[in-house]
Parts: sequence; structure tokens; C-alpha cells
Amino acid sequence: MLDTTPDDTARPDDTARPAPGRGAVTHRAERPADADPGLREYLSALGRWWWLALLVFLLVLGAAVGSLSVIDPVYRSEATVLLRTEDSRQLFPRTAGGAVVRTPQAELLYAQSDAFQDRARDAAGEEVEVEVRATPEASALLFSAEAGDREAARAAAQTWADTYVTARHEDDRAQTQRLRDLLVGDRDGLNARRGEILRPVAALDEAVAEETDPIELSRLLNQRLAIQRNLAGELDPLEASIRQLNTQISGLDIDLRVLEDPQAVARVSRAAELPEERANGSMTQSLAVGVLGGLVLAAAAVAAAQALRPRRR
Repeated sequence: MLDTTPDDTARPDDTARPAPGRGAVTHRAERPADADPGLREYLSALGRWWWLALLVFLLVLGAAVGSLSVIDPVYRSEATVLLRTEDSRQLFPRTAGGAVVRTPQAELLYAQSDAFQDRARDAAGEEVEVEVRATPEASALLFSAEAGDREAARAAAQTWADTYVTARHEDDRAQTQRLRDLLVGDRDGLNARRGEILRPVAALDEAVAEETDPIELSRLLNQRLAIQRNLAGELDPLEASIRQLNTQISGLDIDLRVLEDPQAVARVSRAAELPEERANGSMTQSLAVGVLGGLVLAAAAVAAAQALRPRRR
């Protein structure tokens, strides 16, 4: 007892030194790598439940890949038809009448009409579903076909596009010809009206041709001139209308010559191609979904197993 007390009082710095246990704890708290007990706990749980995580991951991945064999495959193929519009007319043959300029919205209505749909289905078959969309910014129509077979989808999209080009060309020629015939009929009617108005002048022309007496001939010519002056108010508008109709008919004649080309109004700018992947899911997409979903569910399974694990007291 007498030896211990002097030793304790002789070394006062021993009392100020922290206890070994406490000092060690303080030193570990200063290391941030070990500051996350949740991460250490999860890594420990993952080492304990690795087999569960692997099982869940493989099950999810297998379900994602196996779904491709359960779902019927659907393949999509598209064909693009370039239209003759105000923006794209420089890409087509030049015309004068302007009757062959189209708009994507109006052409979409034509492609959705019962007459065209029936004609396209007769050519391509009714087994394939085809959708027609307008792309005004590209002055085009898009024909999108979906089928359970790659070649069937490609063939349907291409057939619908070709049918549209053919049918629209035939309709354009028929409409332009009908318009020309209508204008020719109007012009013929105006010419007949002009002939009725000029009948007195024509009678005087016959009399002038037969007259030999200079005095009588002069009288007939003056009479003819007076009649023409009186008829000028009625004939001038009639002549102007006839000249306008002749100009329009000439323009339509140019359009008809241009429309001899089947692709004068529309043409297939991008042919349908054989689709490489399914439209309702591919192996790449299924693998990506399976890996991502498997990792998430595996992590959740480990966390759940660790939470349900009975803890020792």
C-alpha cells in the first residue's frame, strides 16, 4: 500500500491519458469508411443471403426472356410515299395547270376512304393490319403494316404504298380529263352563243361577198360596222371568257401530258424493308428489363430476408 500510493502520485500524467478502450473508439469514429453501419449490415446480409439474391435474379431474368416465347410475335414494316405539294413540287415534273398539287391532309382522307381501302385490301389481303399516317413536314404519307410474319408485314406495307400511287395517278388523270371536258363544253357553249350574236354580221358578210355594185357594197359595209359597234358590249365579255377558257384548257393539256408518268403526283420514296426485330418486344429489350428488374428484386429480397431473420438477444 505504501509503495502503490507514491507511484500513483509520482506520475500525474497517467491520470490525464484516456483509457485504451475509449481512445480506440474515438479513433475508429474518425474513419469515414467505417461510418455507415447500414452498408456493412447489408453487405453482411448479402453474404449470408447470396443464394436468395441469385435465385430471384435468375427467376426474373428467365421470366423476361421467356415471355418472348409466350407472346405472339408482331413485326412492323413501313413504306413512305412522297406527295406533290407546294413544298415538294420542285421534285416532280413541271406542270402549268396546277391541278396536280396535293396536301398531306387531303391525301390522308383519300387513303382512308372506303374505295381505296377496299382496293388496297384486295391487293394485299386482309390478314395484315395497315395504318396510314400523314407527315405534313415531309410532304409524305406513311404506310405502316403489322403482321406475325416479317415478309407479310413488308409485302403489305409495300403493296399499300404501290396501290396508293397507282390509284391516285388513275384518279388524277380521270379528274383532269373530266375538268378539261367540262371547260371544253363551256367554251363550245360560249362559241355557239357568239355565233348567234354574230348571225346578222354573218348575213351581211354573205351579202358583201355577192354584191358587185360599189354603192350598195359601201352601204352594206357601213351597216356591218354599225352592227359590230352595237354588239361590242355583249361580245367583248364573251370573247374574254373564251380566251380564259382556252388558257385553262391549254394548261390542262400540259397536265395530261405530265400525268402520262405514273409517278407524276406521288412516288414511293422509301420502300418497305424486312423488319429485323419484333415490334412487341425484342431479345435486347427483354434482357435489359430482366437484368434491371432482377437486380432490383434481388436487392429487395435480401433486405426482406434480413428484416425477417430472427435476431439474437
